[in-house]
Amino acid sequence: MANRIHYQVNICGGDFTHVRECFRNWKSEPLVYRRHQRMFEGKQEVRRLSERVFDNGEAAHEALERVCEPGDPYALAAPIRDGERAMWLVMAAFDEEG
Repeated sequence: MANRIHYQVNICGGDFTHVRECFRNWKSEPLVYRRHQRMFEGKQEVRRLSERVFDNGEAAHEALERVCEPGDPYALAAPIRDGERAMWLVMAAFDEEG
């Protein structure tokens, strides 16, 4: 069967330095649905997607999904400011045999 792509996603607040700290912490945590695998396993770092600030999580998610590739050695982060909250959406793509 062909491989399909799945995405791992997490969120945090703060500035991009804090995003990097969260990413390092997340990498030591097991996945809820796959206890033998760590979150963002195989991704070496997190990079900012672009200078764009998204006004909602859905737009940020769609933009990240368009550019994340399973072969990337990094995760990508997009800032979201929706008027009430400021946060970062962090995403990485992975191949999953299906």
